[in-house]
Amino acid sequence: MAIVRKDYPVSLDYMIEELSKGSGKLRPVFQDTLTIYRSGRYDEAFSYFSETVSSDYAEGFASILSKMDKINPFELVSQLDVFISVIKEARITAAMKHAERRSLIVTGFAAASELTCMMNFCVVVVFLDMLAKLRFIF
Repeated sequence: MAIVRKDYPVSLDYMIEELSKGSGKLRPVFQDTLTIYRSGRYDEAFSYFSETVSSDYAEGFASILSKMDKINPFELVSQLDVFISVIKEARITAAMKHAERRSLIVTGFAAASELTCMMNFCVVVVFLDMLAKLRFIF
């Protein structure tokens, strides 16, 4: 919406109304935030949003919303781009950590399997040969 309407100033009131239309589960949160905002308690509205939405990025998004009436749409688009890139990088990092953990688990099982095979070799070859030699002696 900020990109499409970049030639026109977009009010926070309008933006929150539009976000609440297509937000699904967050619709009540957006509507309550808008009600608090319209009553003149601006800081409380954004803190309510960041506290109610249980997400790592809710505080950052609330910060962007709080600046919406104060900056022009072009700067808003650049801030949203930065916010989206931070989210993407965090998801990529989390996916890489998950893949690394999975790789370590698979490597651990492979190493344990190899160790088991080596122990089996030691038992079969060395100890059975030793038993045969001990029988020969006694």
